[in-house]
Amino acid sequence: MFLIGLLGLAAVGGAAYAISDAFVPDDTPEDDDRIDDQPDAVSEDNFLEIDEDPALTEIAAEDPEPSTGTLLSEFEGDLVIAGTEETDVLTGQDGDDQINGYGADDTINGGAGNDVLYAGDGVDIVSGGEGDDILHGEDGDDLLAGDEDDDTLYGHFGADRLEGGEGEDTLYGGQDDDTLEGGEGDDALHGGYGDDILDGGTGEDVLFGGEGDDILTGEEEDDAVDFLNGGAGDDTILADSGDIVTGGVGADDIILTPEAEDEAVTVMDFQPGQDKLFVSWDGPEDPDIQIETDAENENLTHVLIDGQDVAQLLGVEGMTADDIQLIAEAELAQLTALG
Repeated sequence: MFLIGLLGLAAVGGAAYAISDAFVPDDTPEDDDRIDDQPDAVSEDNFLEIDEDPALTEIAAEDPEPSTGTLLSEFEGDLVIAGTEETDVLTGQDGDDQINGYGADDTINGGAGNDVLYAGDGVDIVSGGEGDDILHGEDGDDLLAGDEDDDTLYGHFGADRLEGGEGEDTLYGGQDDDTLEGGEGDDALHGGYGDDILDGGTGEDVLFGGEGDDILTGEEEDDAVDFLNGGAGDDTILADSGDIVTGGVGADDIILTPEAEDEAVTVMDFQPGQDKLFVSWDGPEDPDIQIETDAENENLTHVLIDGQDVAQLLGVEGMTADDIQLIAEAELAQLTALG
């Protein structure tokens, strides 16, 4: 919902004017009408100033500049700005602003403060700036960037790209094939519907693929533990040191990156014969692959590559070395080139 601010404000030539709503009835009886040819006394406060400069009008007609929107209200530095159905460039200030781009392809920047930004229709670029911002992509293939601090981004409709930036961000993809990048910090990414790409970035991230055939990656050169859940669909999940993986419903490919050798990846729901476990390997010879049941917990199965424990699987039965495949690092690099 977009908050509509004070009524009676209009913007002309970049300035805002108050429109008086006062109305004084004529006391003259209806049957005694007359026409007075004397000019009426008027107040400048009751009219909008219109720039009739013909040169300015001609330039605007030939090459219109993007609209800067209409200031609907301002209270203690918090702005409410509305765009148009044309292309807008809308910029907030240091307060907690609300900006709605409405139609066309807009560029919106909230500036500092805890802002709420709505892209509207069209292919929009929306940046939160400093502060804990909330960004809505709505219709169109939008780019949403949270920038600094702890932001919440909603793609809604269209194939959107969501970038959390710094801070602990929460990203929701929406209905279509979206790309979500958490960036720095401990982020939560939700793909929603469609075939999405989710990259947690650095930090301890939680990734939910949702519906569709998604690609999830917790693969970063840090020691943070990521939680990767593919959800429904045939997903591809890239995990590194210490990550916890749930494939979900569907035939999933779980890929262990080279960093998995530092600390074993935990897989919660591996289904032999349906899911596949890939291990990154570039050695001159194929490694020795071993499947072992834990000595103290019979529900825990270990996967060892040349004696190195790279994965532990919970509740799996009937797993053999045939369920494990090797993948070259060159192929792995193609999967991790997101976006």
